[in-house]
This record gives sequence, C-alpha cells and structure tokens, in this order.
Amino acid sequence: MAEHTETVYASDSWARNYTYTTLVETVRGASLTSQEKYNFTYQRGEFFATNSSDVYMRFSKPAKYKKKRIRKLSLYAYITATSASSSGTFQNGGFVHHYGLTATGYLFWSPTPEASTLPSLAKNQYQHMGNKTNFPDINQEYVDVTPNVITGYFGSPYTGNKYTANASMTMHSHTGTNRPYAIFTYEDVVPEVRDCAPKSGFVNEKASTVFRWKFYANQNYVQQPVKQQGYQFRWRVTGQSSYKESTVTSTSESHTVPAGTFPEKGSIDWCVRVQSDDGIWSEWSSWFTLTTTDSLSVPAQLRPNLGYVDGNQPQIFSWKHVIETGTAQSKFEIQYRTAGEDWETLWTGEGTVQETLLLQNTLPSGKGFWRVRTGNSDGVLGGWSEEASIIVRASPPEPVIGQLNAAPRPLIRWQAQDQQGYQVRIGEIDSLEQYGTEKEWYCPVYLADGSYQVSVRVQNEFGLWSPWASAQFTVQNRGTGRIVLSGRTVGKEIMLSWNTSGTFLGFLVKRDGRVIASTKDTTYFDRMCGGLHQYELIGQIEGGHYVSSGVLTKVFSMRDAALSGWDGREWILFSVRRDGAPVHKLVSEAQIGYQQYYGYDLPVAEISKSQIRRHQLAFSLQDSRTLTSLQALVGHKVIYKDQWGSCFAGILESLTVDYKNNADISFIIMEAEQEKENEE
Repeated sequence: MAEHTETVYASDSWARNYTYTTLVETVRGASLTSQEKYNFTYQRGEFFATNSSDVYMRFSKPAKYKKKRIRKLSLYAYITATSASSSGTFQNGGFVHHYGLTATGYLFWSPTPEASTLPSLAKNQYQHMGNKTNFPDINQEYVDVTPNVITGYFGSPYTGNKYTANASMTMHSHTGTNRPYAIFTYEDVVPEVRDCAPKSGFVNEKASTVFRWKFYANQNYVQQPVKQQGYQFRWRVTGQSSYKESTVTSTSESHTVPAGTFPEKGSIDWCVRVQSDDGIWSEWSSWFTLTTTDSLSVPAQLRPNLGYVDGNQPQIFSWKHVIETGTAQSKFEIQYRTAGEDWETLWTGEGTVQETLLLQNTLPSGKGFWRVRTGNSDGVLGGWSEEASIIVRASPPEPVIGQLNAAPRPLIRWQAQDQQGYQVRIGEIDSLEQYGTEKEWYCPVYLADGSYQVSVRVQNEFGLWSPWASAQFTVQNRGTGRIVLSGRTVGKEIMLSWNTSGTFLGFLVKRDGRVIASTKDTTYFDRMCGGLHQYELIGQIEGGHYVSSGVLTKVFSMRDAALSGWDGREWILFSVRRDGAPVHKLVSEAQIGYQQYYGYDLPVAEISKSQIRRHQLAFSLQDSRTLTSLQALVGHKVIYKDQWGSCFAGILESLTVDYKNNADISFIIMEAEQEKENEE
C-alpha cells in the first residue's frame, strides 16, 4: 500500500482561556501561549483548576489527496518560551510537565513520562509537537490540532496538603515569523470486490448473462468518497489455465456476456476485480464455477383437469414449465390415454408457448388422462407431469356401413365406436332414435322399386350423435301373388280382413304408411283408429320380397269418449261432466339438460327430441261398475279416443274421484310409445 506525504502550513490559529472551566476569551496574535495552573488542597481526590488555556491550529487538507486515507499528521511549531514549577510533598512520586496534541484538563491524569518533557523543549526553533492519528471529521476540508502543555502527577499525595502546579509554552502562530506546519501522511484506499453473483449454479449459454458485484472502499478518514471507475472481468473453461479477459471503464457494477459465448453442456469459472476513481486496483475475487448444463423440467398446473371438455370444439391445453434454473421452454410433448389403455403421443411442438390448441374431434369421448413434458434450454425433455383427468363429451366418429342387400325390405349392417344408440334412414323411412349396441337394422316396411340412399348415425353414452354415414342402393321387388283387403267398423275399432292367392310367410299391417302390426292371421283389429286412415297390407315372401294389397281408405268416428286397457277389449265410455263440459287439457314439456364445460362461462343446453305429453281429463260417471273398471287401469297402459278426433296411448298415472250425486272424476294420462312390432 503506497504512502504519500505533503507539508502544509497552518491557515489559522488561536488560544482559548478558561477560568473554572468557563471560556473567558479567545486570543489571536503572532504568538500564542498554552498554560495550565493548579492550586488545590488534596481531599481524597478533589482538585481545583484555577485557569487554563488551549491552543488550536488549523491545517487545510491537500486537495490532491482527497481520495486518500489520512494516516498521520505530524505537527511542528516554533517554540519561543517554556516554564514549569510545582510545590507540595508526596508520599512518593511527583509532578510531571510535558506537552502533546491532547489537553485533558484533568490533574490526576498520570501519563507515562516521556523523554521530550516540557523542560527539555528547545527554544527559538521548530519542535516536533506530536502526531495525530484519529481523524473523525472525514468530510471537513481541514484538521484542527491542539499543541498544549500538560501538567499532572504520579504517585501518592498527602491528604490535607496544598499543592500547586504551573506550566506554560509559547509558540509562533500562523501570523508569526515562523509559521507552524504539519506533515500529512496519506495511504491509498484499496477497494474490494464483494457480493459477487452468481457464485454457483447454472448459466444459460444461449442467452446473455449478467455478472454482478458490489464495489467497496473504506471511507474512513477520506475527504471525498472513493468510487468505481472501471473493472476487469475474466472467465475460463473449468480445468483450463488460459482465460479471456475484458477491461472496461465503467461505474456499472455488472458485466454482460453475450449469448453464445460460453460452451454448451460444460462449466466455466469467472472472477472480477475493480479499479477506484483514484486509480487503485482491488485484489481479484475468488474464482466462481458455473455449469452450462441446464437442469430438467417437470411441468405442473395442467389445464383442463378434473372437469368436462367439449370434444366437438377446439380446446386449449395449458401447463406451467417448471425448472430450477428458470430457463425458457424449448419444446413440449403431450400424451393421452383412455382408462385401461397405454399412453400415446397426441401432440408435439417447439417454442416457449406453454399451451396448445387441440382441434375439434381430436379426443375420443369418455374419461381420459393427459400429461406433458417440456424441453430445457439444451433441448432435452424433462420428466412427465402428473396426469390430469378429464371427461370428454364428444360426438362418436362416423360409422362405416357394411353389408347392404338390395331387397325391398333391406337388412342394414354397420361398424361403429362408442355406440349406445343408433338411427337409420332410408328415404322418408326413419327408424327414429333406437337405444342399443346392435349394429344391424331390418327395414320395417317394404320399399318400392327404385334407387335409395341409406343413412346411419350412432349415439354415445353422453347422448351425442355422430355424423351421418350414407350409401346408395337399388331395390327391385320380385314378389308374386295377390291380396284383397277389406275393412269395416266394429264397435270402437276397425276390423281389417283379407283374401290371398300365393304363398306368404306373414303379413305386415300398415296404417298411414307406418307398420302397426305383424301377423300370420287373415284379420286384424285396429284399436288406435280415429278419423281418416289409409291401410295397406304387405305380404311377405322369401328373400325379402313382397306383395302389396294396395291402399284402403277408412273413416272412423265416435259420438263420445272412450278408454280401454292396452291389452283389453272392454271400452269405458265418457259422455258428460256435471256442472260443465268435459275437460281435456294437454301439457307438453321439452326435456332439457345443462352441462358445464371447461373453457365455457355459461352451461350448454342439451335439448332432447323427445317430449313429455300429459293429458288432463275430467268427466262424470253414472254407475260404480264403470268406476271400478277405471280404477283397475291406474298404473297401466291405456288407449284413449274421443269424438274430437283425439286418439293416443299412454300410462294412466292418476285418478281423482269426487263422490256426489254422480262420480266426478279427473285423471292424467302420460303418453308413451307403442311397443315395437314383431318383425320376421
């Protein structure tokens, strides 16, 4: 550590005189006197100071060393006179008179006697008055020193004895012929490097890296703060002796290394030293070792998770790239599986975006699981995330139509996934919505010759339909024979009968274009008639061919209302209602379900094609036998028809009876589909 010296003459000086520790005057002149006077009788430690004076000298600090640390100030004063006297008897010891740069003012201070005591001080010449090494006022531009005489004793005085001690010293002031001067000794403030970062861990060689530190300099006894004006930065590949160095003039306590500087998948060492604005370099910091091999990531916070997903809409799958080093994601891989199946890769991608858009119809319907893993800055894929579970509500895929014969009553077969129901259409013929996993359908009617399109769709467990699958075929009927159909009204029904020529396997009875019965008899009673109907009889022949009777038109009408059990032959008649007209009200209700999906703010309405239809009816009965028969039908399927043309089948849900002169009744019938006809 280098030292610097500078001689400075006093710029100011003065003396302060005290009596009883009270300042009485400040004296300035060509000469100044420092004196101590004591006159006291010793009483177990008491003393009495009669008067004293302190001499001060002020020296301005050298401007060129404002950033150096003051180590020592040596004072030299021109002494013109000294005197010392004392009286009093001691048990042992005695008074001592000497000089220094600190005036204590306390009699009982007993310094170790020095060689240069006051009596030995040479006159009319410069004398070294002492050294100052404590400089608390570091921000002041000057230093005050006090070249004062000091009087004290060492030993044991006698209690009750009187003691006196007087000493004085006179010197030239800053206005005298021989001015006081001081030799300032300075030393360099050597800076330090502290709080380097990063000291360990990972450094991403693919991105710019900032290395940081703190500049430190001890500012004690420095007139102006010492700051950084530059630094040197070094780095090397771990294990090598050669290094690369950058010398930078800057006050910044950081250094940036551009991306692509460090080697991949290895390690490097770095260190730094700083230079103060006084040109002094610090020692080098320690070498710090960093790895350029990135850690592996394990993603978290998967979305969607534990919820429903609409598989018929695009879906955003997102995650959080979690890695110890905080580096960005470079790639990702998503896997998916259904319950009991193995994982399959669903999607891969490049980049830092932590989400991906899966197109509609990508995920199969049902419960599934997905997971993701991401790549670090080195492009290395990390561990798989924990699996997220979802329930996908998506339409099943389009079925594949397989076997298709071209008979007038064709048999349709298909292949399908996730089927829980199906629907088949041929021209205007619709199977309606059928529930089941069977994958074949026998057309209930015979088709006329010509070209047809058959369409099939399937429904999954969530009630969602697949797209329609279609195929074309041509029908050519080869049936032979003859059927003559006739009909007449019998009570509340229409009786159909027919004569045939030829060989038939059976007959299908059609009302208004719809098959209502399959039979091998030659008669059929239609109990669901009401109004104008068109009947046709189809004779079934080997190979799916047929003979038609042609269309027979019949009209059925009533003068009152009637109700019968589905399997019974007895009809219960209704005609009047006491105190008013008979009542018939119909209440129709749609079946609507609401489902909340991931990513939707509001639930989605799922509207079923089927409806609930309730009929509320009210009449009056005249005899108990009729009421008994009606009560026996509660909870059973019944047929109702009336003179207004209503005719429907359903469940007699409830019956209410008000017994008065006649039985006033009200009942509710819930409409229900008729059973499937048996098909051969």
